[in-house]
Amino acid sequence: MSGAATLPVATALTETGYRVWTPVELQKRRRPRSKATKEVTLPLMPGIIFAADDRLHDLVTMSRSPSLTYQRWNPETERMEIRGCPYFSVFRYQGKYPRIADRTLDPLRQAEQRGRFRAKLPTFKPGDNVRHPVGMLGGLTGVVLKVKRRKAVVMFGSLDLEVEICDLLPAKTAA
Repeated sequence: MSGAATLPVATALTETGYRVWTPVELQKRRRPRSKATKEVTLPLMPGIIFAADDRLHDLVTMSRSPSLTYQRWNPETERMEIRGCPYFSVFRYQGKYPRIADRTLDPLRQAEQRGRFRAKLPTFKPGDNVRHPVGMLGGLTGVVLKVKRRKAVVMFGSLDLEVEICDLLPAKTAA
């Protein structure tokens, strides 16, 4: 799969019913011959999409089919449509499909959050459960006590710490 096909493949697989995720970032680009800008969504890791392994066999079968098509319900016409999917392959290492733990994707989620515009960062309120994905607090969950601009005071057990909001994830984040 080429880097340009990352987002179309992720969209097609999501429409097919697979649980997939690829880290993306929003960039502001100028329109040609104008001062106006537009937001463009780009993958952080072109060519790589993470999928839940509960339907791995179906995913491999779809990637090997000669015509990458799938059926999708169209609510406007009230019938099934056949749609195409860009070419993709499933990564193999030493003859096996590697399984990646959900926790190992936390640094990518954090990088994805930093790539968003400030206005689109998640907002936490006092009482929200959050998780710190990396560093000495990696994997700990806590409760937000108070929010100050870009930082939040979080209670991890009996320890109250001031942490940057961009370093926090909602407690129930899944790939």
